[in-house]
Amino acid sequence: FRNLLYQDASYFDNPAHAPGKLITRLASDAPNIKAVVDARMLQVIYALSAIVACIVIAFIYCWQVAILGTSLILLLAFVMIGLAYKISIMNIEQIKNDEAGRIAIEIIENVKTIQLLTRCDMFFDHYETASKQQKRSELKKGMIEAINYSITQSFMYFMMCFTYAVGIRVIYQGDKSSDDTFKGIIAMMLGAVAVMNSAQYFPEFVKAKTAAGMLFNIIYRKPRTGDLMEGDRPEIRGNILFENVKFSYPQRPLQPIMKGLQWTALR
Repeated sequence: FRNLLYQDASYFDNPAHAPGKLITRLASDAPNIKAVVDARMLQVIYALSAIVACIVIAFIYCWQVAILGTSLILLLAFVMIGLAYKISIMNIEQIKNDEAGRIAIEIIENVKTIQLLTRCDMFFDHYETASKQQKRSELKKGMIEAINYSITQSFMYFMMCFTYAVGIRVIYQGDKSSDDTFKGIIAMMLGAVAVMNSAQYFPEFVKAKTAAGMLFNIIYRKPRTGDLMEGDRPEIRGNILFENVKFSYPQRPLQPIMKGLQWTALR
């Protein structure tokens, strides 16, 4: 918020940086980042540690089962990364096109004028249309998150099916004893349980990643007019003369609002 206060005027002239959108970002992005700094992150670290330990144990007792189980875990990881990338793109697009929050804030700020002009129904229709568009976007994200949840929560049963199939073959051929083979199978199944326990936080982490990116873009953006805390502050003496000054906003360079301005400041 401090960095927003120091931005140049052209920053707020951009429709993407309307006050309503900026307020929505400040109000929603910070709580979304909470997913990566609370107990949920700890649970994910526990799960990753358990997966690594289970893979090592499986390789010690039965490398055939371990290779298959590790391949399944890597395949699931690639699927989750792809789904996360898709949801991140949708989150960014939704943030850019978030008109419902901006319209609501502007309506509330100017509610007296809207009532006096008897345009309440028109502005309500605008808000309803923007809300429905956001709802459709959320439903699309919900479908992707549902696919991820169904895959991860049933992953243990896929792991059980494939590892037992390979384990039975290994025992039948006499490559490993039944004791070592079942130890490898149980290790990979425990790794699948760790995946199931950590995957439930997938939507929160994707949302936190997008929110963190938007907030850090605001935090690290440098004003075009320079940093007001840096540079010299010389003592100015004398008169200032402006001759034939022209000015237009950066978003509308072909529409000047000042032409031929001339004035003098005397001291």
